[in-house]
Amino acid sequence: ATGVPDPVAPDAAEVLRCEHLRMWFPITSGFLRRTTGHVKAVNDANLSVRAGETLGVVGESGSGKSTLLSCLAGHLAPDRGEVIFATSEGPRDTVLMAEAARRRLARTDWAYVHQNPRDGLRMGISAGGNVGERLMAVGAQHYGQIREAAVDWLGRVEIAADRVDDRPSAFSGGMQQRLQIARNLVTGPRLV
Repeated sequence: ATGVPDPVAPDAAEVLRCEHLRMWFPITSGFLRRTTGHVKAVNDANLSVRAGETLGVVGESGSGKSTLLSCLAGHLAPDRGEVIFATSEGPRDTVLMAEAARRRLARTDWAYVHQNPRDGLRMGISAGGNVGERLMAVGAQHYGQIREAAVDWLGRVEIAADRVDDRPSAFSGGMQQRLQIARNLVTGPRLV
């Protein structure tokens, strides 16, 4: 293991494409809250991600990185542009997709790792329950197999098996982040 990723195949399929994405937030003032300007968080963003490829979004604080990712994940509806994801039925614009279809993608093909791990975890259920819940969302029903998969994935992110029944609030911030990663990767998403 050299730490260097394998090169992406030149013919690798495109998984995600974003075209002319824009997300501006209005600046309002006065008693009637009239718009006097805009914060241009994302302005004409274009990107493409192929299978096996890693894309880094880099910028200083307040430059729009989180807003861009929230638009790509469907958590924010952009003002303009397209977010095209290669679904099993073919390329679909997720901006125009029904909310139920977007939620289905979020349970199967997408994984969104939140900056604040508490936003990506259910704090009221156990670590194993957090991982198992995503498996149940895609049809897993056998409790023993779900728990076994949860313990396996906790181990992969270096959380001891004897912590499977602990709630995320009992974990450090770093452990919560690793738990969130296990929760997301357990279903083998195509895009993280």
